[in-house]
Amino acid sequence: MRFALLQVAQVVALFSTSALASDTSFSNFTTPGSLGILRFNPGAEDMHTILARAERETPQWQGFLRAKRSVPSTSESRSTPSNLTPRADTPPGPSAVITGYLHIRSALDGTSLGYVASDFNSFGEYGPTTSSQRLKVTIDTSMVNQTISITTTNGQDADLLFMVGITGFSNDASGLNTGKYNYVYVGAGGQTAVNVSPRSGDNSFSRATGNPEGIESAIFVLQSNFDIVPFWINGDGSKPNTSLGLHENVLFLTGDQDMFVKTFGSVTWVV
Repeated sequence: MRFALLQVAQVVALFSTSALASDTSFSNFTTPGSLGILRFNPGAEDMHTILARAERETPQWQGFLRAKRSVPSTSESRSTPSNLTPRADTPPGPSAVITGYLHIRSALDGTSLGYVASDFNSFGEYGPTTSSQRLKVTIDTSMVNQTISITTTNGQDADLLFMVGITGFSNDASGLNTGKYNYVYVGAGGQTAVNVSPRSGDNSFSRATGNPEGIESAIFVLQSNFDIVPFWINGDGSKPNTSLGLHENVLFLTGDQDMFVKTFGSVTWVV
């Protein structure tokens, strides 16, 4: 997946104030459902009792999110030949940090698949949406050709300020590799250090399901044309070739497209 970053406002610094997630390596990978069937997401019997999301969100904060989404913008775009390309409403100012949106395009033919949504699905995962409900993010453009953490500014959980990779519910402990179906959800969480394997940390999937999973926040590489491509570090420190796709309307990473499709079914690949 290559994100189209739509710049809507110049900012002078990242908005994040959250602490780094725990630096203890995460190895507590969850198991398949109780019936032994591999599931992309947990079934009802695998969900744990947690505080309802509606009880955690106050009406005042929801109103603030709506106000943030209403920032006016134009449709002016700055295209590149990639599937996920930067599109800016205004030209960058002196600051290297810009605010914008993430535009998803098909790897097959470049067709627009929408934008990354500001709200999660019921499992705490990001998927595509229309321009009226898109997630607003900030990116440091001085980090070209380096791994970056993407900060969100109008996400559903106000205290989860980063777009993160979350280890998949049915993964084994081998990580993303050729010959493995393993996968990583794209959701929200705390920040982790650069070049570290999955860490224990608060995240949107674990809040929604009660299942603990590991996270990484530095899961993208910013290219010189502002394309953003996926990146992952396994528990053993290896850095696999990684693909990003949409399955069940959820953004996810995997290390083997064929094995994932064979295990879980059809995918729209976006990188």
